[in-house]
Amino acid sequence: MNPNLVTMSGDTSVEDAMHLMRERRISSVVVQPAPDEEEGMGIMTQRDVISRVVSATRQPKQVRISEVATRPLITVPEDTSLLDCAEQMGSENIRRMVVIDTQGRPIGIISDTDIFASVEQFGLPE
Repeated sequence: MNPNLVTMSGDTSVEDAMHLMRERRISSVVVQPAPDEEEGMGIMTQRDVISRVVSATRQPKQVRISEVATRPLITVPEDTSLLDCAEQMGSENIRRMVVIDTQGRPIGIISDTDIFASVEQFGLPE
């Protein structure tokens, strides 16, 4: 799990989020709902930007991240095993999940890259 979770307000422009993502060398941000939204948290990934902004020829500075975020946010408890994470990612067809603590607060993110690296370095858990 990467504990360096970045959370942004849904009111943030995609352009500002893209700059932050590039500066921090991250591929996603957790999106807090904008004050005028009823939907819960979501996630905006580089893939969302490509498919929902760039491919749609929308100007990143004119689009709010809440408009392109994937929802609902898929989360897993912090004590979820690596194998269970991999299974859930496969069944949900997603590449990352937000890890939450016992109070339901986001504390990190686990990606397919994290799982791949762990298995490559340590082998498959027993």
